[in-house]
Amino acid sequence: MSFSERQKRRRQNAFGATSPPFIDYLKDILRRYPDGGQILKELIQNADDAGATEVVFIHDDRAYGTQALWAEDLEKYQGPALYAYNNAEFTEDDWRGIQATGRSVKRNDPNKVGRFGIGFNSIYHVTDLPCIFSGKYLGMLDPQEKIFGEREGGMRWSLDDEEDRDTLLVLSDQLQPFRDALVHVSDQTWEDAVSEDKKFSGTLFRFSLRNEPSEISDNLYDSDKMVQLFNSFIADADMSLLFLRNVSSVSLIHISTNGSVNVRHKVSASSPAVNESFHPREMPSVEGFTHFKNVSSYCPSKGKTEVQWLVTMCCMKEGHVPELDSLAGKLSFRPQVDLAFPLDQERSLTDGRLSCFLPLPNNEPNCTGLPVHVNACFGLTDNRRHIKWQEEDQKFDEAAVWNELLVKELLPRAYQMIILDAVRFSRSSDFPSSSAYHLWPDLDQMKHKERWHSVAAGMLRQLLLSNEPVFSLAGDAQKWVTLSEAVFLTDYSMEPQMKNAVSGVLIALGEKLVSIPSHISRDIQAAVENPKTLTRATPAFVRKVFRKNGNAGLSREDKLFILEYVLSDEKYHELWGLQLLPLSNGTFKTFSNEDHNLAFIDNKQFPRELLPGWKDVFLPRDLRSNTLLHLEKLAETSTYNKIINMDSRIVAKFAIKSLPKDWQKTKGHVTWQVDSLSHASVRPLGERCESSGKHRRKLHGERESAHPHKPKIK
Repeated sequence: MSFSERQKRRRQNAFGATSPPFIDYLKDILRRYPDGGQILKELIQNADDAGATEVVFIHDDRAYGTQALWAEDLEKYQGPALYAYNNAEFTEDDWRGIQATGRSVKRNDPNKVGRFGIGFNSIYHVTDLPCIFSGKYLGMLDPQEKIFGEREGGMRWSLDDEEDRDTLLVLSDQLQPFRDALVHVSDQTWEDAVSEDKKFSGTLFRFSLRNEPSEISDNLYDSDKMVQLFNSFIADADMSLLFLRNVSSVSLIHISTNGSVNVRHKVSASSPAVNESFHPREMPSVEGFTHFKNVSSYCPSKGKTEVQWLVTMCCMKEGHVPELDSLAGKLSFRPQVDLAFPLDQERSLTDGRLSCFLPLPNNEPNCTGLPVHVNACFGLTDNRRHIKWQEEDQKFDEAAVWNELLVKELLPRAYQMIILDAVRFSRSSDFPSSSAYHLWPDLDQMKHKERWHSVAAGMLRQLLLSNEPVFSLAGDAQKWVTLSEAVFLTDYSMEPQMKNAVSGVLIALGEKLVSIPSHISRDIQAAVENPKTLTRATPAFVRKVFRKNGNAGLSREDKLFILEYVLSDEKYHELWGLQLLPLSNGTFKTFSNEDHNLAFIDNKQFPRELLPGWKDVFLPRDLRSNTLLHLEKLAETSTYNKIINMDSRIVAKFAIKSLPKDWQKTKGHVTWQVDSLSHASVRPLGERCESSGKHRRKLHGERESAHPHKPKIK
């Protein structure tokens, strides 16, 4: 068989997979990858991977001339456009990568998310002709292959080439958009870049807005849609710079048809100088660093706002989770989790978001219920909108396994780190202790988020088992104590005055009292294996402290609040020996059965006026109702027989003892009488009896008047 015959035979028997036409591939990307603010995020991510610190987006509504163009077919691309500028130059790898659609040239670098991979191609939602000006090249991509010739997917001009340079200078209308855009983003002019420097120190993309359906997409972009695109990014702008490694400024600018310039939004981030005493933290299996990050935003309607964030970066050390090490090598991912927490209490998070360097879409699967934002090099779904998990159809997906390991093994350690570092910062007044408590998750509020609830609960168990000092003293917020040292207030429904009194007394007596938010108390209850082992400031505990230390130096008001608190559990027998029983003369007696600790409790039927000589042993009139009710109940028991509820028997027994000595003799000029035990009316004889309206009087030596059956006290 001759060579030609063999070739013919080979063609006849040819078999194998073929790649689809590039347009079809691009359409498939656009179907899976969302239109919207994520497009701008991808461009920011590419800039961050390039080491850029500044990004500017310009929505330019102006149209440009159509005379001096490379080809007539370029006329329709001279209208409104989106520009994306960053201050890093394209490398040779970048120029190769942007032509290799969907195949990132940085896929083996764990510090890069993937430059010009699938994400970059989302820009074809907006345009049919991406243009790039960077370094010494200006390039245009034409996936439809209609402008530069058959099977020609674009054109690139070099500023190093004299002929190309002359061409660029001649195509005045074609390149006027670049000339005008540079004015707003760079100190370098078009003429300087092309003629003098032969290089542009930065990167400027121009994406002419699609104004008619094309082979790529029938998605048209007008000015209104560009406003929506900018708005969707602005919604996440305040968190867009939290986890980027290089980009620290993003601006959105609109240029109207008449050339007026309006800054729609600007967000910038900076990290204050780090105190040298705060070195990176190392834990047995991880290492990392926590620092402050200031994020400022400006928009015309709200002016300038600034929020300070606490940001933790935590990386797993090699050798501690072998499966994670293996996947990190296979996937070229870095085993690191970052957390961000806003210090502005008005912006405290109740439903933190997930990020893969930039925020993932704000939807239910990407919200954790944690009070922090969580960032990592997660493995994402094809449309880059969600994180992959080990669900039934992808149990063995390596990216899904990677994500599960990050969340299970590394996230809890990162969370412990940010809490412990917040405590560390608090000790030097850089960080309010109350903010450290806001870092704690609220397990009750997370019950519907099973994955994140499990992570948070596990983290809290490990944190509390470590017995690190994570509770600030109520009396000195810069001092922190461990779980085993802390004394916890228990009744969170306690009114502020009583809480302040109980707290103040315990602090004054040297107890390590901590006052924590109610959600942390619930967290501890859920996380500690045996909550009964905790030391709580119960009424019993306060009674014990008082019995040990006494109550010298306390104000009357504090003593009364303490009394109400120690009565509240109705364990009245444990009051024995406490000098907390208040009398109307301002003194406090001891709970006991000794005669000198006598106390009367009057009531409407038997008021204290019945025993005027005993006024100093009655309870004060200003006792709070709860306290009075407890003392009345206490008096009904047999525990303390010197605390007495007033009744007719007591009036009969003590009234004579209450009279002056010369009034207790029959020779006195006035005889006192108890009219009736049921009415308990005590008065001098001869005074009008309200119940009968009659007058009774007994002069010295005369017989008694009516009602001889009623007891008399002379």
